[in-house]
Amino acid sequence: MNLAPNLGTAEPGTPATTSLVSAVNLAKQFHGRKVLDGVDFDVAAGEVSVIIGKSGSGKSTLLRVIAGLEDPEEGDVTIDGVLVRSGGARTADWNHGAAKVGMVFQSYNLWPHMNVLDNLILAPRKILGLSAGEAEARAEKALAEVGMAEHIRSRSTQLSGGERQRVAIARALMMRPQVLLCDEITSALDPPVAAEVLGVLARLKQEEGLAVVLVTHDMAFASKAADRVIFFSNGRIAVDATPDEAFHHCENAELKAFVDAVRID
Repeated sequence: MNLAPNLGTAEPGTPATTSLVSAVNLAKQFHGRKVLDGVDFDVAAGEVSVIIGKSGSGKSTLLRVIAGLEDPEEGDVTIDGVLVRSGGARTADWNHGAAKVGMVFQSYNLWPHMNVLDNLILAPRKILGLSAGEAEARAEKALAEVGMAEHIRSRSTQLSGGERQRVAIARALMMRPQVLLCDEITSALDPPVAAEVLGVLARLKQEEGLAVVLVTHDMAFASKAADRVIFFSNGRIAVDATPDEAFHHCENAELKAFVDAVRID
């Protein structure tokens, strides 16, 4: 288990791995409180990384910084080999990174006055300049990938919470991201529905090679489907380990207490 990770650095004599997303020394404050305190974090292609930790520890802020929804005071972000943020500020290549990253939120953020198709094609038509036919074909494929093809003409208000979250994932897929950032996307769902939504993410990783970074309190998914478990504490990554190491061979006292509290089997 790596308790003080130097992410993206190979052991001597082994080839270095190339990260799809690499963040170095990210720092962010809210009202004088450090929510990101010199965070180094990376994401490899096709990897599922689950971020856990207490509320307010910096998990969601990390995702929002990578997605460009929050600006850090310090730190560099490289996406697909291109520096998109330097010293906290966006570089001229920022749009390159924005095209590679999709984000799904806890609250769905679907337009209630639009049907599912219109929710999906709005951004690709405006940002990517897709024709109506191209956008609809892409929407049909994205909805099929999340098991929602039959609801393409339904209004979002007619859908259940789990169905809305699947549509939100499909909407993110419309931009053809290489990494999907998911912020507590199952926290408002009943356990069986949450398991179905998380199963969609696991399948996208297996079938599409999509990298997924998931902030969650669903420890069962973390233990079974994650490649890495990252434990946040006071704005820092305290542990970066495999699920087996994190949940069954933990040496970090704070993580051990956290795991014991949620009773991982």
